[in-house]
Amino acid sequence: MNEQEIRGAVDNVPGKIHGAAGALTGDTVQEVKGKAREVAGSVQGKAGQALTSALDIGASNPMGTTLFAGAVGFVFDALFTKRD
Repeated sequence: MNEQEIRGAVDNVPGKIHGAAGALTGDTVQEVKGKAREVAGSVQGKAGQALTSALDIGASNPMGTTLFAGAVGFVFDALFTKRD
């Protein structure tokens, strides 16, 4: 588990609590804020999982990762280099 996944979990739980408190009191603004924080935490957790997966793939196949990165660099160079 990396830092992004932990931060996502940390934001997810209070968001659920905040949303539930807003629903109990009938305060829709607080409920929506809680739901938004919950969703943001979930998205951050998923981003952390994707980062972990990408790092695992890169570690297991360093030559393929290097070739892929070189190809991406070549494409960006071809797209963004100003030619006269």
